Amino acid sequence: MSVGLVRSIAEKVLLILVLLFAGCSHYSTSGRLPAHIKTVYIPTFENDTAEFYLPQLITDEVTERFLSEANLRLGDAEEADAELSGRVRRYFEEAETYGREGGLDVSGRRVTIVLEVEFADRVESETLWQNRNFSRWVVYEPEKESEQEAAGRVVKLLADDLITGILQQW
Repeated sequence: MSVGLVRSIAEKVLLILVLLFAGCSHYSTSGRLPAHIKTVYIPTFENDTAEFYLPQLITDEVTERFLSEANLRLGDAEEADAELSGRVRRYFEEAETYGREGGLDVSGRRVTIVLEVEFADRVESETLWQNRNFSRWVVYEPEKESEQEAAGRVVKLLADDLITGILQQW
């Protein structure tokens, strides 16, 4: 093969790669919702648990993720195009793994949070997405992390998975 032919092939391959990646350079999830939804109202999640800090923590994380991933603006209770509402249904922390010596030496614990969530289109008066048992959990080592830190990790997983679940259907 001549140097000119190799260069020509390399230039064409490079051009194809540039064109392929240029198409991927802008990714937006806003097109995944109905076009008329521009604003969302997200009230503080309700709470059926004894964990008083969870509703605000979950609401803040979900709001941040929803606004950045769905490219929406916050709307007020009366005029928003959509509403994302939720309830913390259950929270529990339990032993997950035990030591190898056969005793009751717990080496890992599990934190689980269960939510009830609904995303509603207020313009068309319809529920777009709903899950009454939306849950995630993590295992943590009490010597390395507190229960509340582990709960914070669960909240981040819930927010990520919630946004993905709502946006994937579109």
